[in-house]
Amino acid sequence: MIEGEGDPSAAGQRLDAGLLRELGVGEAQATLLQFSSAFCAPCRAVRRVSSEVAALVPGVQHVEVDAESHLDAVRALGIWRTPTLLVLDAEGRVAKRATGVPGKPQLIAALGDVL
Repeated sequence: MIEGEGDPSAAGQRLDAGLLRELGVGEAQATLLQFSSAFCAPCRAVRRVSSEVAALVPGVQHVEVDAESHLDAVRALGIWRTPTLLVLDAEGRVAKRATGVPGKPQLIAALGDVL
């Protein structure tokens, strides 16, 4: 399910550049920033869908972060469950936030709003 309005982390908040670097986010037109945990079956599905979409859409990168290894970032970003996927624009602003497993068409549509 892709969410947006009413969620402070999805309302155009620009994430700290240092935090993004720490999480492994490089320069790209759009980033699919996925927070996962070790024994999370839906996380594997999100990884597959996000990787496929990043390979299909030019200028998009997929970065997966182990939530347990980055607790400060998880708390700062209000990540309450895994998987959580943040769609970031080139400036590091959160355009959309998805919890659970988004479908490929939903993800491509969310990127269309960013690119």
